[in-house]
Parts: sequence; structure tokens; C-alpha cells
Amino acid sequence: MTDRYESDHTAFDDLMSGSQESRSDGEAATFPTVFRGYDRAAVDAALAALTADGDARRADADALARRLETAQQEAQDRADELTRMEARVAQLEGELAVQSARADNAEDKVQTLSAEFVSSAAESSRERERFEDVLRVAEDQASVIIKNASVQAERLLQAAREEIAAQRAGAQADIETLRAQAATDAAQARLTIDTELTAHTAQLEREAAHAAEKVAQAEQEAAAIRTEAEKGAAALRSLVSRETEQLRAEAEDAVREQRLRALEFEEALSRRQDDAQQEFLMLHNQAVAHAERITQDANEQVAASLEHAQRITAKADDFDKLMRAQAQQHEADARLRSREILDRASVKAQKIIDTVTGHSQSVLRDAEDRTRALRWQQQQLTSFMSEVKELLRTEAAAADSAEAAPAPGDDENDDENDDDQTPE
Repeated sequence: MTDRYESDHTAFDDLMSGSQESRSDGEAATFPTVFRGYDRAAVDAALAALTADGDARRADADALARRLETAQQEAQDRADELTRMEARVAQLEGELAVQSARADNAEDKVQTLSAEFVSSAAESSRERERFEDVLRVAEDQASVIIKNASVQAERLLQAAREEIAAQRAGAQADIETLRAQAATDAAQARLTIDTELTAHTAQLEREAAHAAEKVAQAEQEAAAIRTEAEKGAAALRSLVSRETEQLRAEAEDAVREQRLRALEFEEALSRRQDDAQQEFLMLHNQAVAHAERITQDANEQVAASLEHAQRITAKADDFDKLMRAQAQQHEADARLRSREILDRASVKAQKIIDTVTGHSQSVLRDAEDRTRALRWQQQQLTSFMSEVKELLRTEAAAADSAEAAPAPGDDENDDENDDDQTPE
């Protein structure tokens, strides 16, 4: 039966292969053709290439978008820096106001002392002269402090304003440059993508038309193959029906045999179940007797345990009372010691805070002085570098002009060579 089925299947395969070889091979196609159309691998490869090209174009566009976002982020960072510098300027103005307030307060104190001095007519002339000297010195120092603070504040404000204006102009120029470059790159990429997309679309339309022709031809060939396949299928169906009847008869014989074996197995199983039930009853009786003995022993152990637990409970109560008394005593001692430690720690912490505050103020003043010195050095270095660049540019221009000028001796040598080469 199996050999007959294999022979029919081989004949059907031969029919299919012969029909495939009889097709026309003279037509040219973009994709290699196989049974029932184009080669799927070639079509998938072409589509993958087009998809990869589109992905590359989209990646370029995304890169341009990321560059634009980066430029915007840099502009935002510079705007934040400008905001911080403006805040610093406001802080310096506040400090200037505080210094002015202190100077006004000092003047008020001086005036108050002067009034008190004038009102006290009982003091001696020597003490009055001494107070006038101290008053003059204080007024001079106050005027110097006010003048220095004003000059320093004006200098800092002017430098901050110039730096803010320069950074704002630089940031705006960078933003405009990056925006123009991004727009140019995006327009160029969009034009390239549109051109290639139009070309790919036209190519796909041509290939689709050619594919439609091939599909029509394949449908005609498929109709012929379908007719032959139906004939082969009818032969196979008749063969399969005969083999099915034979297999059904064999299956019925096997079922009857299995039923007989099942009856024999059920009889043996019933005998084994009876034996197992008797054995279970015997084991159950033994287990009940053993459980009763275990229960009696457990009751005796429970009674002994309860008595022992009562004794332990009494001892535990006595120990608990003793521990509570000791704990209360320790708690009182600990509270007293903790209160003393907290007082000492508060005093020490206040001293540390005062020391750190003074040190921080001195460090802050030193840092501001160093910052001003570094800014002045930076300005000097920038001006020096500008002068050096200007000198280098001047020397380079002079060297280029010297190389471009021809030497007089070279012209005379050229004239003599021309005279020597003249024929006699």
C-alpha cells in the first residue's frame, strides 16, 4: 500500500516539474521568476534595500533634529547662565545697599555721640579735644569705606553688564548660525529624499506592471496544473478510500482484543482490591491502639508541664518586679546624665557654630578678592593674546608680500639666456 502511494506521489511531482520546465524563458524580468510568481527572496531583498535607504534618510533627518535640539539646549544653558549672573548683580547691589546702610548707621552713631558730647558741659577740655580727634578719624574712615564700596560696586556692576551683553550676543549669534545650518541641511535632505522617492516609485510601478503580466501568465499555467492535479487527486482519493476500509477492519479487530484484555484486568484488579481492604482494616486497628497509648502518655506529660510552668511563672514574676525596680533606677540615672551631656553639647555646638561662621565669612571675603584678581588677570591675558595675534597676522602678510615680489637678478639672467639661444 505504501509503495503504491509513493509511486502515485512521484508521478504527480513529475507532472508538476514538467509543467514548470515547459514555461517560456525568453522574457526578461527584474526579479528571477519561480513557480507561481517572482522569487520571494529577491523581492524581499529589494524591499529591504529600499527600506534601509529610507531608514538612512530618516536617520539623517533625526540627526539634524538632534543637532537643532542641542543648539536650543546650549542657548537655554547660556540663558540660564545670564540669569545667574543677573542674580549675582542683584546680590552685589544688595550688598552695596547693606554697606551703605552700615555707613549711615555709623554716621548716626557719630552724630549721637556728638550730641551727647555737646550736651555734657561738665567734661574737661582735654577729653573734648581727644573725642574730636577720634570723631575726625571715624568720619575719615567712614568716608573712605563708602567711597571704596561705591567704586568696587560700580566696577563689578559694569563688568557683569559687559559680560552679560557679550554672552547674550554670542549665544544669539550661535543660535542663528545653527538654525540656518539646520534649515539648509534639512532642505537639502528633504530634496534628496523626494528625488530618490520619486525614482523608486517609478521603478516600483514599472516592476508592478511587469509583475501583473507575470501573474496573468502564472494564472494560466496554474489552471492547467490545477486540472492535472484534480485528476491525480481523484486517483489518490480512490486509493485512500480502499486503504481506509482495510485499516478500519484491522482497527475493529484490535478493539475487540483490547476489550477482552480489559475484562481480564478488571477481574484481577477486584481481587487485589479485596486483599488490600483486609490489610487496611488490620493496620487501622493497630494504629488506633497505638494512638490511645500515645494520648495517655501525652496527658501525663501535659500535667507535669503545667505544674512546672506554674513554678516558673512564680519565679518569673519575682524576677520581673526586681528588674522593673532596677530599670527605673537606671532610667533616672540615664536621664540625669543625658541632660548634663546635652547641656555640654549645646555649649560646645554654639562655640563651633560661632567659629565656623567667622571662618566662613573670612573665606568668602578671600574668595571674592581672588575672583576679582582673576578677572583682572583674565582681561589682561585676553588683551595680550589679541596683540600677539595682530602681530602674527602682520608678519604673515609681510612674508607673503616678500615672496610675491620677483628678484631683479632673475630677470637679467632670463634675458641673457634668450640672447644665447638666438640662431646665428
